[in-house]
Amino acid sequence: MAKRQGLIPLRDRVAELEKIYYAVEKEIARELSFFDINNYQELRAIKTQERIDQLVKMLNRAAIKWAKSSVPEAYKSGYDISRTRLEILGAKRNEEFPPVTHRNAIGDYTDKTMNDLIRANLSIKQNVATFLYLARRANMGLMQFQAFDLRDEEIIADLLDEAMAEGETRGTAYRLIREHFREKFGDAQFIRINNRNYNLKYYARNVARTRLRVVQTEAVKNSCAEFDNDLVEISDHGTTCEICIPYEGNVYSLSGRTPGYPIADDLPPYHNQCEHSCAPTSEEALEWRGKYAEEERRMWEEWEAENA
Repeated sequence: MAKRQGLIPLRDRVAELEKIYYAVEKEIARELSFFDINNYQELRAIKTQERIDQLVKMLNRAAIKWAKSSVPEAYKSGYDISRTRLEILGAKRNEEFPPVTHRNAIGDYTDKTMNDLIRANLSIKQNVATFLYLARRANMGLMQFQAFDLRDEEIIADLLDEAMAEGETRGTAYRLIREHFREKFGDAQFIRINNRNYNLKYYARNVARTRLRVVQTEAVKNSCAEFDNDLVEISDHGTTCEICIPYEGNVYSLSGRTPGYPIADDLPPYHNQCEHSCAPTSEEALEWRGKYAEEERRMWEEWEAENA
């Protein structure tokens, strides 16, 4: 069983995206701190929304730039390591393998990563717009809560139901809105994806670590196809993660054509920010490793017996 430490792929790239998102996170929090829901001013609300929109546009440009440089780098890193290992294993390149596979994979995962980030960024605008919308309506009085848009219909409906149950006062609406967004924005959770709220720094780290690991795994799979290699092994670093334990250190067949090894139905990452990786191996390498391990165990037992 291979004892290889699980590593976060391209740590500097992950840190780079975290830094970008954290800077915007602080700026959004600062902008919203100037907005007083108890003293609603339409001009101030418009300026707040415009400033948030500017920040999101800037974040979109930075996210696209990051993805276009980081995804190819992650793929190349995974491919280079995998190819070196395959060459050491003595694998020969399959001349029928289409080189365009690598370029297509890089393009596909670059697009997916950009989409993940931009979708999250747009949710920032949506969250802030909903906050300002509710503040505006509360200032006009609860009876004005009528034709609201569908940005966050469920939240607005719930707030209205609670407010009406408590007397339909403007003060009640203010309080409910403040409480709702204090909970959401208190930890700078400006991003909302799949009904969950995230702060910008955490979301950036999550996407960066997970996507770059996916990209590196794709590079391993494609390099194995290029060199007609069927077996891969999962890294082993003594995990305590219940999701990863069933996979750690195991060897899988990519195609199912190698007897005695389960098909690789699932490869790293097994969850968000998973540190496990996979690498090419072969039956010859595994046999050699087994013999080496047995010899090492025998020598250790002899040393213990001599020094008992």
